[in-house]
Amino acid sequence: MRQVAGTSNDLRYAAWLVQPAYLVIEVALALFAGVRYSLADDTISALGTSCSPHEGGCSAAPLLMDLTFVLFGILQALGALPLLRAHGRPAFVGWLWVVAGLGSVGVGLLPVDIHPLAHSLAALPVFVAQPLALLLHARLSGPGRLRQAGLVLAGVAVAGDIAFAAMLGADHWSGLAERAAIWPAKLWLPLALLSAAPTAGGATAAGRRRPADAPPPGPPPGDTGPASPPTAPRR
Repeated sequence: MRQVAGTSNDLRYAAWLVQPAYLVIEVALALFAGVRYSLADDTISALGTSCSPHEGGCSAAPLLMDLTFVLFGILQALGALPLLRAHGRPAFVGWLWVVAGLGSVGVGLLPVDIHPLAHSLAALPVFVAQPLALLLHARLSGPGRLRQAGLVLAGVAVAGDIAFAAMLGADHWSGLAERAAIWPAKLWLPLALLSAAPTAGGATAAGRRRPADAPPPGPPPGDTGPASPPTAPRR
């Protein structure tokens, strides 16, 4: 059982540590494969659509973006598996990450230019479950800079969600709003591991040290201890 738990935790670290790489891949595809593509004005999903002649805001390599959606969605869901073994709010947060990750998988499998309605339905958990997971996960962290960073990222994601919903169909800034809604979660997941590892390690270390480092038991309250031995009589 311990071996399985250790493997699951290793998987979580590997799956969530690589999440910021999604940003690098997305920006690289926008710059080098995008056809008259604007990071500020065009949606992320447009990078997963193929281009017709004289068309813009699309990609010359849409399959790469769709595979990126699928791969990082699977990794996001796998990284949340250890949380599902917990009870209460941690498990709920884990399920939110899983739902959002599976939504990303659906986005990649259902390109918007081929399956517009199914694509929109698959993307909905990404815009709803993911910012909520980020907010609640940040609140699970103890007081400190890490929690503050998570709450700031969650605020950006929620604001981006609202802005993107208001800008649907607009010619400008919808891409920037969508990235504000999606990118913060990719930045938070590695930070979430920092909040989990020291706590678990510290608890284990403390448990191991306690028996050896515990001070010797003192006398019970009210006990003054044994009387001083009488001095030897002088000769």
